[in-house]
Amino acid sequence: MGLCDFHTHSTVSDGRLTPTELVDEASRCRLEGFAISDHDTLAGVKEAAARSLELGLFYVPAVELSVDLHTGGSAHLLGYFPGADLSMLCDSSSEIQRALQYVVDGRNSRNPAIVKKFQELGFDITMEDVLAEAGDAVVGRPHIASVLVKKGLVGSSEEVFNRYLGSGKPAYVDRKRLGDYRAIEIVRQAGGLPVLAHPKYIQVENLRGLGALVSSLADSGLAGLEAYYPDQGGTMISFLEDAAVKHDLLLTGGSDFHGIKHPLPGWCDGSFGVDTDRINSFMKVCISRGRITNGKIE
Repeated sequence: MGLCDFHTHSTVSDGRLTPTELVDEASRCRLEGFAISDHDTLAGVKEAAARSLELGLFYVPAVELSVDLHTGGSAHLLGYFPGADLSMLCDSSSEIQRALQYVVDGRNSRNPAIVKKFQELGFDITMEDVLAEAGDAVVGRPHIASVLVKKGLVGSSEEVFNRYLGSGKPAYVDRKRLGDYRAIEIVRQAGGLPVLAHPKYIQVENLRGLGALVSSLADSGLAGLEAYYPDQGGTMISFLEDAAVKHDLLLTGGSDFHGIKHPLPGWCDGSFGVDTDRINSFMKVCISRGRITNGKIE
């Protein structure tokens, strides 16, 4: 029984390891399946695919999209593109790239507003600080949190989010996102598998409400549910497993590794990752769509 991890983040968005470093670690720990699902960008998939090919690692290009739910509130949608032609997937004129740019533009307009709120709260922080911290990555709230921690203004990134940046907190600013139905459609049109990420974070009244949401998304083309996720809990996992059977959905899983709390994912000692046999159907679908060779289907 091996391990896989289909939810990680690199320096291309808000992670602490480069795509190559993540692939190297995944290969060293002999993962049987792996994906880097950076927030609202596919900028790292070519680098990761090329390195995975060198090392013989089964890698699936992926993205994590921020979406507005038709029921109210927001969620994240994972898009997986096994066997994708990466040149087409990363073409700036493609529908998915235009959609990603829309979301990134929303982030870019929100970030200065967040910084301004922190300034009004008395924190010595500038947008220039945040841009320097992000480098070439998609700028987001984790970079703002990192600046505050590095300046000694707040003790930890976790504290920043708990006290200031979480929804409804003093420095929180909402932003534009894709609608959930539209996001599913865009992933499907690009040849991908849309999967609802970490359902435990979705704000619904109860499991019945989550079930209704899953049902409506399944009717609109949702392909899977991320059932196996850190601390999701037995009750939620059982619910998602049952929902997958009911709606003929795939089950996926991943660690959501960023490198903030842990400098390296603990794949080698089993503290990170998902047992491959738990998401066997998802793996089979990915494998059937072809391994990636130089950005094309083998």
